[in-house]
Amino acid sequence: MIDPDRLKYDAITRELERMRAMQYSYHRKFFALLLVSTLVAGLGLMFPSGFSLTFVCFGLVTTGVTAAFLLHFCDFARTHARALEAKLNELLGERLLIAAELESDYFYPHEEPHLGAALEWPKRFFVFYTLHFCGVWALFVVFAGWQLSQGLSTGPFLLLTSVWLVWTTLNLLFVYGWFRGEAVRKMAQRLRETYAAKV
Repeated sequence: MIDPDRLKYDAITRELERMRAMQYSYHRKFFALLLVSTLVAGLGLMFPSGFSLTFVCFGLVTTGVTAAFLLHFCDFARTHARALEAKLNELLGERLLIAAELESDYFYPHEEPHLGAALEWPKRFFVFYTLHFCGVWALFVVFAGWQLSQGLSTGPFLLLTSVWLVWTTLNLLFVYGWFRGEAVRKMAQRLRETYAAKV
């Protein structure tokens, strides 16, 4: 390896380390968020009041959006790391770094809509784990909504339900649109142009 290539190798290796650290950090935050928010929502159901039940219904939607926000950072780091690995392999003249390939097979594919990965949930435990929590949260919201329906008169309950449905729909539409993958594909294309390597 000539000196300029050695400098490139060192710089790209450092950047790869930074991207992997970022990825692992946001994955930890993602899993911690799922566990903590589920426990908090469970406490809200155990000690029901109008506030705690409303908090569960709206809070779990916000938790889902926050989880998606953390995953979008993971996608950023994964996509960048994949390009860096490809460039390092090019400099080494050998396909030695394949973590990105393994992640694509084991977790969820690069540059594909996440909904597509969700439809293959039996094949990927990461996706099943996420859907598991979505199912638990849905049950929590239904139970909290039922309790609110018992404690509120019809008018306020229908108003609260309408606001929650609008809030939830707007958030779901944005998250669904984001995770169709267009932003990641644009980023991957820029990385391909920058590193001029097959990624």
